[in-house]
Amino acid sequence: MPKTYTLAVIGGGASGLLGAVRAAQLLGGKQVILLEAAPRVGKKLLATGNGRCNLTNLRVDVCHYHGDTVRAQKLLTAFPPQRILAYFQQLGLLCREQSEGRVYPYSMQSATVLNVLRGQLSCLGVAEQCGFAVQTIQRRHGDYRVQAKTGECVLAKYLLLSTGGLAQAGAENGYSLLEQLHHSTTPLKPALAPVRVREVRLVRSLKGVRTQAAVTLSHGGKVLRQTKGEVQFTEHGLSGICIFELSRDALPGDVISLDLVPEYSLPQLQKLTGGRLDGVLHKALAQVCPFEQCKHFCFTVEQAEDFRHAQVTAGGVPLEQLDNTCQSLFSPGVWLTGELLNVDGDCGGFNLHWAWSTALCAAQAIFEEAHP
Repeated sequence: MPKTYTLAVIGGGASGLLGAVRAAQLLGGKQVILLEAAPRVGKKLLATGNGRCNLTNLRVDVCHYHGDTVRAQKLLTAFPPQRILAYFQQLGLLCREQSEGRVYPYSMQSATVLNVLRGQLSCLGVAEQCGFAVQTIQRRHGDYRVQAKTGECVLAKYLLLSTGGLAQAGAENGYSLLEQLHHSTTPLKPALAPVRVREVRLVRSLKGVRTQAAVTLSHGGKVLRQTKGEVQFTEHGLSGICIFELSRDALPGDVISLDLVPEYSLPQLQKLTGGRLDGVLHKALAQVCPFEQCKHFCFTVEQAEDFRHAQVTAGGVPLEQLDNTCQSLFSPGVWLTGELLNVDGDCGGFNLHWAWSTALCAAQAIFEEAHP
């Protein structure tokens, strides 16, 4: 006979890990099992923030999110950064603020966050089962029967589905499970990704070069979005945080214009440098960028990189299919969190903040459902 739990958490990423910890604190660790398809939990979490884990942002606001932002507003208001950080501090994780409101673990190591969460699961007695790739979910006699591809089964009264999106995912994902639970998704596309451009020979000659720039994305002369920050030239295009933030809106044929000297006008530069860029820009840039183009160094979008290179998935389960606690309106006793939902954030800790917030909200609701 399969073992029965109060809660089965499906997915050992950021949202699943924190949801399992909080649920175990409320329900008792022996009542919770965490199921992960991969050989270990937290693989993507380890890579976040270039291995430093930018876990939230003190400037969290709905303006930094995309998708079902109207419905997301209430949850974001209920779980501000201070509440998330206070909870992590209770777990023993100290954090520090860096530039632009970004918050990292004090160690500046993603592994610290994962170690704290796994340590809590162990102390609470939560069963952690990796290599459990869920194939089917069926409801029988008030419980959910969760079966792996190996045939192994687990029974649970409640489910927390936190399988993440398609970005940087392996062969396993939770979208087939959503169909079994009667949910649909909006169209899915990569977000926060590098962008391939048509001027391949030019960017290839600059591969590895990094420069600060003001960046404009436009279509037919109409400005679509503007940002600024470090731009990195790659084998096939452009990368860097500011490029990531443009990528969700970049379509083939759009133009990305780099202002390589945003602090100066062209006449000022002419006066100060005599029309030379070798004392202003990286040597490789100065060699290929004509002086008169340094304020508008342009590239034509080929496409945003695919899910393998994206940080998050744009699109997902519409929030109108859930109640205010992230519980499914179609499959009672099932909660959906994190990247599965039709909410994605800008760079800077906003996506992890959404993962934590939905997990804590769902865990509290599961406890209240189990103990009315």
